[in-house]
Order: sequence, then C-alpha cells, then structure tokens
Amino acid sequence: MDKHRTRLSEKPFRRTPFIAGSIAALTLAVLIFAGCDNTFSVFQTIAQEEKQVGEDLFENTTVRAMADDSSNYYALLSQVVWRPKSGDSWDVLSVNSSTDYFASGLAGDGTNLYVAKADDDNVLDDIYTTSDSGTTWTAMSAAAGIGTDSFVDWLKCANGTLFVAVHNSSYEYSLYYYDGSSFVSAGVSGIDAALVDIVYDGSSSYWLISDSKVYKGTPGSIAADTTSSNPDYDDYLLGIASDGAGRIIVSRRDGYVYSYSSGAWSPITVKSSTKLGPLFFLALPASSPRILVGKGVSSFGYMEYNESSSTRKENGSSFISTSSSIYYTTMLSKEVQAFWQPTSDPNTLFVLLASGSTDSYALYRNDYTTSTGSWSGWDAE
Repeated sequence: MDKHRTRLSEKPFRRTPFIAGSIAALTLAVLIFAGCDNTFSVFQTIAQEEKQVGEDLFENTTVRAMADDSSNYYALLSQVVWRPKSGDSWDVLSVNSSTDYFASGLAGDGTNLYVAKADDDNVLDDIYTTSDSGTTWTAMSAAAGIGTDSFVDWLKCANGTLFVAVHNSSYEYSLYYYDGSSFVSAGVSGIDAALVDIVYDGSSSYWLISDSKVYKGTPGSIAADTTSSNPDYDDYLLGIASDGAGRIIVSRRDGYVYSYSSGAWSPITVKSSTKLGPLFFLALPASSPRILVGKGVSSFGYMEYNESSSTRKENGSSFISTSSSIYYTTMLSKEVQAFWQPTSDPNTLFVLLASGSTDSYALYRNDYTTSTGSWSGWDAE
C-alpha cells in the first residue's frame, strides 16, 4: 500500500452542482478501479490488510530476472542483488571482485550462476560464471563468439543449457548458447524481431519466441516452427511457458493463449481483445491447477485461468495464489515481468514486477503450505 494517502476534508459543505458532479466522477472512478466486481468490498479488504514492508532497493525499480543456487537467491536490477535463502536481507553481489558494474543479464541452473556485464554504453563486456556463490568467478570470453558489437537482451538457463539473446547496433537479433567451451549460434541469427524467451518442453525440443514467431529445435538447429495454426503474428507474441511434460503455451496481444501438445496448436480465449503477458503453470494445489497470465504491457497485474472449467479469475477474486486485498495492494498497479520458481522448490513462487512508484515494491514471494494445501499470499521482499 502507498505510504501516503490524500484525505478528503471533513469540513461541512453545501452540495453545489459542481461538487455533485465531482462526487459522481469520483464514484465512477471507484467503480472502474473495482472492475465492476462487487463480490467483495475492495476498500474494506484493503483497509483490513497489514501494510507490507520490503527492501528499499526494490522500490521504484524493475526486477528483470532471478536465479538461485543451493544457498542463495539472486535478482537482476541494474546490478545483481542477493540474499541467503535462510535470511531476509538483500545486498549487491560482487562480480569478479567489483560492485561497480551494470548487469545486462542473469541466469542460473541451480548450481552455476551466470552474470552478463556491460560497459557504459551497454555493450557486452563479458559473461562471468561462479559455482561457489560468488567466491570465485570465471570470465567466459563471450565476446569472442558473440561479437564485440553486441548488446545482451537476456540470459536463460533451460534444461541446463545457457542461452544468450543479443542484438547489434543495426537491431538485428540473434540467439547463442554455450556448448561447454565457447558461445555459438543456436540457429536463430540476424532476424528483425526481438527475442522474448526460451523454454524446454521436457522431452526433446527447446521452444523460443520472438515477438512475431515461434521457433523450436535443439541448440544449434533451432528454426521457425512450421506446425499448422501456430500463433505467429507480427509484434503479437508476449510470453511462453512449458509444463515440462511436452506442453507449450504462448500468449498474444489479442487475448489468446495458444497451447501446443501432441503435435498440434489450439487457441484458448483468456480475455478477448486484451494484451496478455508472461505465463506460468501453477501446479499447486494439484486438485485445481491454473495458468497465471500477466495482463500485458500495462499496469494491470495478472489473471488466473482455470482450464478444467474454462474460466478466468481476475481482480483478485477467487484467486488460488493470493487473497483479493493482497492482489489490489501489490499487483494491480504494476506490470508483471515474470513468475519464477527456485530450481528445486515448487512450494515457493516469486513474481517480478516493474514497481511503478517510489513507495511500491518490485519483488514479492508466495509460499505453498502442503499441510493446508494453500498459498500464503504475496509478501514483499
């Protein structure tokens, strides 16, 4: 919740036509904010919620990626910050003996951590890796394979393979992967559409999306998907997720999520004519799994989609992942960047946000309690 609120004057007044019109406008604004959902009292539940307090470094910022190893959590801001899994205090991570750097990418596979460092012009300096929580670092000589005129867009570990999405000064986009000794082309090179994300389907293929096309294959031979009715659409693809058992879902700007399984694509209408965003399979509780769907590129939080009944939950109402009041005070005014689970802990879920204001946080955690079969609700980091 915001630390500062504007209070209406308590001084008696006469209801003039101007004031009456203002009250009507305010009432309309409240109804719009509530999304016409009267199943609960929005302001009552918010008023009853205890104020959340998080780390100052997560205020007025964007968390772009997360990673973990056996001991720590790591989050990507302009630098990488970290905390022990058993603690609650975050600090800037020293990379290659320095805390004075700009990080353009972060990834991890549960053991190894990777950080892309850039110079003042955001050009790739190198990618550094550590397997001992940052005690020792190794430079991976990334520029030798990727090029000296490269800007890192993101790093991602999928099925233990490190991928690097980059663009050059001509805004040509390419994907590289680390083959164990050097960075080489993953098969997608010099395209004119930004690369969004890559996932592994749990079987045999890696799936990549640009903002226009779906790609699939194995490292070194990833190519455009030619399956009939795939979700390809210029400037329309925004999110991709895998259930790890052969199924892929892709979100678009027109309200559709496309689902791939058994060799075929099929569309799901999540919310018609609505810009969607990042996706996540919420497998717990197992009795009622849902898909978490970010509400596009604007500040509208996220939705839960229940496939078993083909229903959409939004505005916090009937959410499995959180209560209504917590949703309104932590998510509704922010843009969801991603959902992330630690490598070996499906009972913990983080949401990465663009906080949007100095009094609001960009990283929240949610814990699942097996004994009660429920999620705790979002707590600010």
